[in-house]
Amino acid sequence: MKPLIAICSQDADFYLLLSYILEVEGFSSALVSSIDDMRAIEPGPRFDAVVLDCRPDNQLAQESARLKRDPRTRTLPCVGLVYAGAEQQHLQLLRSGVDRCFVRPFAPAMLLDFLHSRVMPQRQGLNMASSERVLIFSDLEMQIDTYRVYCTGKEIALGPIEFKLLRHMLEHPGKVFSRKELIGVAWPNVTGVSTRTVDVHISQLRKLLVESSSGAGIRTVRLAGYALQNKHG
Repeated sequence: MKPLIAICSQDADFYLLLSYILEVEGFSSALVSSIDDMRAIEPGPRFDAVVLDCRPDNQLAQESARLKRDPRTRTLPCVGLVYAGAEQQHLQLLRSGVDRCFVRPFAPAMLLDFLHSRVMPQRQGLNMASSERVLIFSDLEMQIDTYRVYCTGKEIALGPIEFKLLRHMLEHPGKVFSRKELIGVAWPNVTGVSTRTVDVHISQLRKLLVESSSGAGIRTVRLAGYALQNKHG
């Protein structure tokens, strides 16, 4: 699976160009529009690195310190791109703890060298560490330690509740779980969660599997609950 790089930018053309360069070099990318988007990542780390497209008309340099203070994002390798003459932005990035800064115009090879040196070894270490914490069913693969779910090698994005529900079902494929049991799995310390709430999240999870998986699906058992099943079995 390719390492996923977050490109924090409001310039779609810049994102498309940079994402193409990253794709050729073995990375995948996703566009995020703000620091708040990065800090809202749940559950756990989703990206392998972040590139901040700092410009005179945005506040990314000023807000970059929030990435390094947040436990969810502070360990991400972080690159800041600044314009020549933007000394104040450069200083703000350095003070916030950003790992590297590149001044425009910059050679893409410099960014790629950084990502290869920081992201690839980290990914290899994660894969080794989590090698015994992987759940597989049909064409689904869940890497528990890194909170990632793949279907036929392509990552699918799950919310924290859907992740918990799917993990429990992957641990017991074919078993029918009542709505009450699933409430205990996804909301162990919350009171007053209704069975209708379970139905909504199961519906969202089922929709994702319909869109992404050719083998795995969720079966509704009337008056009993839900089960993860193989569509062809």
